[in-house]
Amino acid sequence: MKKLSFYSVLFLSLLFLTACSKESVATEVPMVNETATSKANSNKVTATDGFTTPLFGLATAPNGDILVADGGAGIANATGTTTIPLPGITDIAPIGTGSMWAITGAIGGPDGAIINTGQGLHRVSKGNSKLIANLFEYEEANDPDGAGVDSNPFGVASLGGNAALVTDAGGNDLLRVDNQGNIELLAVFPDEVVSTANLQNLVGCPNPDFAFICDTAEMPAQAVPTTVVVGPDGYYYVGELKGFPAPAGESNIWRISPNASEADCATSPDCMKLLDGGFTSIIDMAFCADGKLFVAELDEQSWFAVEVLGGGIGGRISAVDLETLEVQVVATGIMGLTGITFGKDGSLWATTNSLSPELAEVIKISM
Repeated sequence: MKKLSFYSVLFLSLLFLTACSKESVATEVPMVNETATSKANSNKVTATDGFTTPLFGLATAPNGDILVADGGAGIANATGTTTIPLPGITDIAPIGTGSMWAITGAIGGPDGAIINTGQGLHRVSKGNSKLIANLFEYEEANDPDGAGVDSNPFGVASLGGNAALVTDAGGNDLLRVDNQGNIELLAVFPDEVVSTANLQNLVGCPNPDFAFICDTAEMPAQAVPTTVVVGPDGYYYVGELKGFPAPAGESNIWRISPNASEADCATSPDCMKLLDGGFTSIIDMAFCADGKLFVAELDEQSWFAVEVLGGGIGGRISAVDLETLEVQVVATGIMGLTGITFGKDGSLWATTNSLSPELAEVIKISM
């Protein structure tokens, strides 16, 4: 998120079932303003070794193992054992047994500046990782959104062994990177004018420390795309965090044509909004077996409440029917929610307390 990296939810970089149904579930995670309830039971997977944290993306390997992007250490399993060292990792996308794509994000330089720290797409195979493409170098050479050089890759989706999709939350774009490191710009996400009402409520206006916010009703916010998944229709679905001033209910979900090339999402028919707002601080998405899109929001009060104010009321998971666009709340009040995935049995997994080494866990929400 250009020029506002301190205010980005990608705090990692600056620090170093529900099943497939509409039935709501309750978890063992403490719930705040809980709206999702059912007779479902929830199981915690105890971290025997412990995560280093922060935790980010989750993924399911072909053999059914749950993989965790532990930003402080690397690729871990659900019990906290690091299997492949890769500090700075933010997301994982399995290709086959023992093979996967992985993303490393930016690490803050002096005064939080985004610099070239080797952030980019990695290919992981047989326990070893190799940097395939340095996305800071691409951003530095191209700056597709024209807002200044800032690269913080955060989400990855596999297109098989030959290529992967990457959302660059700093560059505000969607990229396709092949296994030779060639980078193709698919789409650029625009700024949007949003209300500052949520931030005004969070800081308690009038507040002399935030006078510029208290005196401003609305302002442009960057998209900050955090997650990409490939839909059952072959289209690419991108969720956005929405940058400063951290508005509530303004995070969009975009539907990108697989044939898109240098699409300006403000105007291009290859880049359309599936849902125009309605979410707050989208951090991850996943499709379940019946084609519903599950959306994870970091916190219902926004990333600012968590990262800057050290509070928040917890994240929310919702299911979106792609045909009717009906949105069903699955669970709320999940503190430190940063990643979701579906196991091979259809159960939903999520991270919780993802910023705390002592409390971070992966939980399984089962029927």
